[in-house]
Amino acid sequence: MKTVPGADRKIGQTHGRLTRITMVQAAGFCALFVALYLLVAVLGGLERLPGEMQATAALAFFAGALVLAFRAWRRYRAPSLQTALAALDAQSDLRPLSTLSDRPAQPAGEGRALWDAHQSRLGGAIRDLRVPNFAAEWRSVDPYYLRFAMPAALGAAMVVTSASVPDRLHQAFSPDFGVLVGADNLRVEAWITPPAYSGRAPVFLAADLDRVRVPTGSELTLRAFGRSAPSLRIAGDANTDERRFDAMPDGAFEAKAIITADSEVSVRWWGERAAWTVLASPDAAPEARFVETPTLTTRDRTVFTWAASDDYGVSALFLALRLKSPHPDALEAEDLVPVPLPGTGEREVGEETELDLTRHRWAGLPIIAEIVAIDGAKQEGRSEPIEFTLPEKLFLQPLAKAAQEVRVTVLREPANYAGVSINLEAVRPGAINTGATGRLEAAPLGVRQAAVMLDALTYEPARYFEDPGLYLGLRAARGVLTSASEKSAADRVDPLLWAVAMKAEYGSAADALRALMAARKALEQALRNGAPEDQIRRLMEAFRDAANNYVAAKMAEAMANGTQDAPLTEDGMAGGEGGGLGSNDFEDMLNALQDLAETGAADQARQLLSDITNMLENLEFQQGGSGGEGGWPGMPGQSADGENDAETPPQEQELTGALERLSELLREQRELNDDTLEAERGQSDSSEFGQNPSGGQPGEEGQAGGGGLSGLADRQDDLGALADRFAEAIENGEVGRAGDTEVGDGQGASAGEEDGENGRAGGSEGEGGEAFAQFDGLGEDAEAALDAIARAQRRAADALERGDIARARRLQDNATRSLRDLSGELAGALDQLAEARDGGDGSDEADTDPFGRPVGGVNDGQNVSIPEQAERQRAKDILEELRRRFERAEDEDEKQYLERLLDRF
Repeated sequence: MKTVPGADRKIGQTHGRLTRITMVQAAGFCALFVALYLLVAVLGGLERLPGEMQATAALAFFAGALVLAFRAWRRYRAPSLQTALAALDAQSDLRPLSTLSDRPAQPAGEGRALWDAHQSRLGGAIRDLRVPNFAAEWRSVDPYYLRFAMPAALGAAMVVTSASVPDRLHQAFSPDFGVLVGADNLRVEAWITPPAYSGRAPVFLAADLDRVRVPTGSELTLRAFGRSAPSLRIAGDANTDERRFDAMPDGAFEAKAIITADSEVSVRWWGERAAWTVLASPDAAPEARFVETPTLTTRDRTVFTWAASDDYGVSALFLALRLKSPHPDALEAEDLVPVPLPGTGEREVGEETELDLTRHRWAGLPIIAEIVAIDGAKQEGRSEPIEFTLPEKLFLQPLAKAAQEVRVTVLREPANYAGVSINLEAVRPGAINTGATGRLEAAPLGVRQAAVMLDALTYEPARYFEDPGLYLGLRAARGVLTSASEKSAADRVDPLLWAVAMKAEYGSAADALRALMAARKALEQALRNGAPEDQIRRLMEAFRDAANNYVAAKMAEAMANGTQDAPLTEDGMAGGEGGGLGSNDFEDMLNALQDLAETGAADQARQLLSDITNMLENLEFQQGGSGGEGGWPGMPGQSADGENDAETPPQEQELTGALERLSELLREQRELNDDTLEAERGQSDSSEFGQNPSGGQPGEEGQAGGGGLSGLADRQDDLGALADRFAEAIENGEVGRAGDTEVGDGQGASAGEEDGENGRAGGSEGEGGEAFAQFDGLGEDAEAALDAIARAQRRAADALERGDIARARRLQDNATRSLRDLSGELAGALDQLAEARDGGDGSDEADTDPFGRPVGGVNDGQNVSIPEQAERQRAKDILEELRRRFERAEDEDEKQYLERLLDRF
């Protein structure tokens, strides 16, 4: 077929128009449906509907569009090329396009010329053809011209609402389908808990909160309440983490995550339900430095001043030690010695620290030290290294020096045990594994040397050892080395050999001091960690016992060294409250420590604990004055310079005598209180209750009365009469008589008749009055106090006669407290007299007692600040009220709030 120019173009255009007509005819209704939905969406018709209706409309649209599209696909039949040719040929009777495919009947001769003429005529007819517009077909398919009207209307609507078109279209095609299943009722609670070391409060994530900045390492917690578990998505710069919420017992769903970088957090369940942008603030490493280089004190302590800082607070501090010339087998060996912090979580901290490094394995060697500060995120910062020599404990006893040498030989050995081959023959029945007994042969050189040294030390113990305990301790250390199969097991000889060295050098007081330090460390650690109240109470009792044992050991050591007449351990000092320490001030400090610990004042309690321990460490007992009468510094009436009573002014002698007798009266009242308590509990028989205040047996002269409560009443009545005589003597200015009245002696025998030569009560009545007159109101106050004490004692005696033990005990406690307070006032007056006589400078160390106080036993309050009793009591009252409210609280939120308050206490 001959091709006519322009024929293909006309055929193609005609075919295209037929195709459009066919498509509109098949999919017109579907297109109209979509256009109407878009028009309604663009004009804002959908956004005015409730969420459920929006989701329903979208679902209906998608379903309808899908059905109509499927129907259009089924109906659509693409027009063929012959249809287009037929539409063009219909314009001419010649049907030029169809006849182009004809063939000449006679291709030669006259037939050929006729065929060419026919072809020329058809070509002209084809050129005259026009592409049909199919107006009739369009009118039948689209009689209302919707194919033009709907696009125009949609375009105009988009122009008018151009700013809202993207959001409205997004809402039209992506509505919240979750509302159809209740997802819009999903309630999400989210909060971020910063790390505890940061000291920052938790941040509650509200719905409108954005760009929340928190410390790195904060914990994100989300709780969702809905029909099923949503998912958590955390998108960061590096990766995206998505996880499901976990079901909780209370019916909620919970998810947790740690924030380590800037993240987009979203909760998704049938779409996004909540979203926040969380920014993570990096945690800088701490900084540390030496302010002053370490120096050595006279007590072999290492003192240095340091400073450290961190953006969220320093949580731990260490002194890092390494040898200046390290062992070839351990070039990187480093020891971290804990340094106590003055507070917890402080951003900038620094102080002077005193450490006992004499027990360290490198004691006596040159070392390199650094201050290492650790923050809550376990990051560390180091100071510039400094060099110094670790102090070494000075041992003078040969056995102590030898035990220390063995100890450091083991500890300084860095190598481990050699591998021991398995003896397969030893697993046979009846076989003996001889290789198991040769562990020492596999030990490193230092351990083997130590074993040989111990063998040499314990050779012929009967000749060289006076204390069997030291020999047994060394042999036990030898056994540890023999049985050890690794270096850590061999290192267990450290405490044993150190104890042997300390005992050989210092005796049993070293053991008591070690127990005291262990009790202090345990109590301090419990206070630092916020341990439960029961645990702190038990540790407090252990510290009391350790303190009492240490003081007793020091007394025994002093007596063993030749000191005469050791002081009493109960009520031995003026105003002593007992407890095994003989100091009212010290007992008050222990009570204050217990109150601070129980009420949650951890920092103050740790400071007071440190002061008490330092005071006990400095405790030293010395021989008293001359004249063959032993004494102890700090005892009332005793001179630290060794002067005798004849050299003491009469006023001081009078007050000293009165104070000693008042202390005896206080002791007898306490003993009577204990007997009354035993009677109340039914734990004593009548023979025990019948003892008189002077310690005699029933039937002796001065017996207070019969057995049982009657005997207690008689004893109490005698103490009341004695208090009356005390008050009368003070009123008459006869302080000498007051000072010489024997406790429990109904006749009031005068010590001046027995000991008048040495001037103990040799002062005249006028002198006694002068002693009280030097202090304004002291005589009147003492007289009034004694009158009140006597009244309380007599009322207690009457209550005992009636069998009302509970009332008697309350009155006895009142009398005891008043006696203790009066003793303190008299001791203070005596201290003022002594200080005035000595010049009042207080700079001489000899003018202080074993507790570091001025002579006379009264604490001047300069070393340790004890909180007021009222403040401690108020804190305890608040704590009890919180506990009471916690027990009665019914609302769960209130109970949790009270529980958090109790945890902070």
